[in-house]
Amino acid sequence: MQILIGFLYVLEVVVCLLLGGIILLQKPKDGGLNVALTGGMGESLFGAQVGNVLVKATVILGTIFLLNTLALSRLTSHIGSGSVMEGTREATAPQQEQPMLPLTGLPE
Repeated sequence: MQILIGFLYVLEVVVCLLLGGIILLQKPKDGGLNVALTGGMGESLFGAQVGNVLVKATVILGTIFLLNTLALSRLTSHIGSGSVMEGTREATAPQQEQPMLPLTGLPE
């Protein structure tokens, strides 16, 4: 189970980095990082449909990120679900002997 959780954590980080990169490469109104990195050559290199590909990739990676997050939360929620007091005996206070007081001053 720990191997699966470790693999899902690695997948979460990879998908998160890819998702961030793809979002930064998308073309906003001003051009964004795509223009800064490619000098405006993104559309001529990849064609005019590159925006549609990036949008589809964003939706796919976003869906993978969401499902992976839900799976990780479900798998890791049972790891520490035990009680803190589990395995301990019920402690009882030790019974102390009451000291016997001398019976003085009582009418006989």
